[in-house]
Amino acid sequence: MKLRFIFGQVECVAELDEKKAPLTIEAIRKELPIRSVANRWGDEIYFETPVRLTIEENSKDVVEEGDVAFWIPGRAICIFFGKTPISDDKIRPASAVNVIGKVKEGLDLLKNVRSGTKVVVQIE
Repeated sequence: MKLRFIFGQVECVAELDEKKAPLTIEAIRKELPIRSVANRWGDEIYFETPVRLTIEENSKDVVEEGDVAFWIPGRAICIFFGKTPISDDKIRPASAVNVIGKVKEGLDLLKNVRSGTKVVVQIE
């Protein structure tokens, strides 16, 4: 499954890996389309969703550039396109996240997204 993230004039497409986090992806799919407001934390965009999840699947404390993940405590989808304020030589989320996929198109455009930008997430 692919998701399109629309941040005003900026768009990106992510390919989800249903083998890595099937329960997380199914919970997100049930809530699509999702409308929210983007937040920036360094080179991470995250936004709250209506998804409620307690199961850690493929949970990681270190992620890669382009990873799309779900942050359980914040009920948020996160997109990592560089380092966060707590990164060292690795990209580190605030706490462990369920990695669900990878941005395949538009990753370099995400640096133009500002906190407060409206976001729409839909199936590609």
